[in-house]
Amino acid sequence: MRKEILDPIHDGHPGITKSRERAKQGISKDIQRMVPECRLCLEIRSTQPSEPLIPTELPDRSFQKVAIDICELNKETYLVSVDYYSRYIDINKLHNITANIVINKMKMNFSQHGIPVIVISDNGAQFTSQEFMTFFQEWNFNHITRSSHYSQANGAAEGAVQTAKTILRQKDLHLALLTYRATPIPSLGNSPAELAFGRRLRTRLPVIPTVLKPSGVNHEDLQSRHTAAKVSQKRHFDQHTPPLPSLHKGDPVLIKIDGEKGWKQSGSILEQCAPRSYKIRTPRGYIRRNRKHVMFCPNHHHSADEPLPNTVLDEQLLEFSAIPEPQFKASQNLQNEAGPPPSSGPARPSSTSSTIRGAQDKTPLPYVTRCGRAVNKPPRFCEQLLSNPLCNVRCRICRI
Repeated sequence: MRKEILDPIHDGHPGITKSRERAKQGISKDIQRMVPECRLCLEIRSTQPSEPLIPTELPDRSFQKVAIDICELNKETYLVSVDYYSRYIDINKLHNITANIVINKMKMNFSQHGIPVIVISDNGAQFTSQEFMTFFQEWNFNHITRSSHYSQANGAAEGAVQTAKTILRQKDLHLALLTYRATPIPSLGNSPAELAFGRRLRTRLPVIPTVLKPSGVNHEDLQSRHTAAKVSQKRHFDQHTPPLPSLHKGDPVLIKIDGEKGWKQSGSILEQCAPRSYKIRTPRGYIRRNRKHVMFCPNHHHSADEPLPNTVLDEQLLEFSAIPEPQFKASQNLQNEAGPPPSSGPARPSSTSSTIRGAQDKTPLPYVTRCGRAVNKPPRFCEQLLSNPLCNVRCRICRI
């Protein structure tokens, strides 16, 4: 048998090296096809490399395109806004991070600089709420969100956050902010105030009064300097960043964000929301991720038409988009549903005696969180609570 296989390999009498290559030709293709389909190899695979940089274009005027983000420093929360044209930064302290408070701070900034055409943010709950959706529709500006867990997609806001934190650490916040706005940007040659308002700001440094007079900015010269800086940045960034292959609707994928140890979460591609950003259907709900955090898994078949469980995660947990909470049926109708009951918690009993009778007749329904996870009590606690009717009532009311 061995000689019958070796003789055809040596047909034509090639040397040892060429004969070995002829023998390995078929098995090499099989190995190349088998290894990428190994589920275990895919799960323990390291994080995918970054893709080539996509430079941002310079807007035509100041405050035409604005990026916003929320940062926290020393247990204080701030709203940071930055203009793409001038790099002009606004810092607003937030007493709370609700959507209404964020909207009021943004309205205050818009009243000073005008309403931008485009506002870019992440998928935080404040920016995906119904209140914020109504806000950008009434104030007539476009709202663009970026992939979650990928700060590079909103690089202008992330850079502004780092600058804002440096400013907030200074002894005099307002003086530090004035200094930043009046300092020329090395790559552009003008300060944020000059690019935003067409004039220099007066600081503690002595200057000639004529320098403070308004003067226009040469947009073509600014555009050329901006382009040169972006080209240089892209050239250095793209040295070791090969592009990843595109994904299509229905492709089975594995998901892993930076910091996680393995590609454990699976799903299928629903659609491409933006360049290198995909909406993914998972057994737990819908999420949005950058291409870097999504890996094609050919041996895992997760149909995009496969129904999800009764409880679907909103983007408050998975950072995609806010979904209104469904109105659940009464507790007596939940027993007819398949799967875990999508209840936000057990109903408050009308009286103590009726609750005790209900607890003795049937097992209490498990508490289900907003993200759809059923909270099951340990058996040792359940036995102790069932033996004490009063404790059982407290458990069903307070969920302790």
